[in-house]
Amino acid sequence: MHKNLLFIGFFFWLFSCSNNKDKALIYFENAQDLYKTGDYIAARQALDTIKILFPKEFEVLQQSLQLSRRIEIKIQERNAVFCDSMLLIRQAEADSMKPDFLFEKNPDYDEKGKYIDKRQLLENRLQRSYIRSDVDESGEITLAGVYYGSQPIHHSRLKISNRNGEYVETQDIAYDGGMNYSFVDFGMTTEVVSYTEGKDSNVIKFIHDNKNQDLKAEYLGGKHYSLTISQGDKNALAKTLELSVILSDIERLKKEKEKAAKRLEYLRTQVN
Repeated sequence: MHKNLLFIGFFFWLFSCSNNKDKALIYFENAQDLYKTGDYIAARQALDTIKILFPKEFEVLQQSLQLSRRIEIKIQERNAVFCDSMLLIRQAEADSMKPDFLFEKNPDYDEKGKYIDKRQLLENRLQRSYIRSDVDESGEITLAGVYYGSQPIHHSRLKISNRNGEYVETQDIAYDGGMNYSFVDFGMTTEVVSYTEGKDSNVIKFIHDNKNQDLKAEYLGGKHYSLTISQGDKNALAKTLELSVILSDIERLKKEKEKAAKRLEYLRTQVN
């Protein structure tokens, strides 16, 4: 009787194992069908289900691993094609905007060149206070508050407001001789405070979104000073932001394409 019970138990265990394998194979075959139709995300989900429900079906899991790599290859190939097509579009958009900008790069100390709207070239803006911007080749934008006057004001941040009372302020940039510096020439003081890496706190976006309104710029942190941003400067700042978005997209797409290429190179060595 004891031997019969052992035999029956072994039979059910064997049946259960066989049944699990059959169930796992159903998911695997479904994943194969999805792969063939190009539904790679659903195919990957089907393979993930096998790992969760049947963690001991090693033979099916090994087959799943190979199929998973083929799926990943197809996904990365599709990503590379998408990046290529988007790069063409964004590059064409950037090229159409660049004639409105001057490109500056000193090969001796500049790792990246920068684009300056021709309406804000330095020779056109000497001896006056204004808000300026530029953008480098990777899309990093710099906003700067320039003050020119007979007395220093020692400003360290900007506040921009519209006629409705809405406003934004930059972060505070303490005097450091770099991002916040000043000099005196013929008795007149020039102060320049620059905001990079998001330290403008979306001031330039606020100017972009309100470029058709009167905008007041207040120089804060020292003696109070204010001005009305000219329409030409508002347009130049808005255009620089638009170019920044495009150049940032180009930089991101290039990195994604490079990442996909490296991933593909590795995956192709792992497929039988």
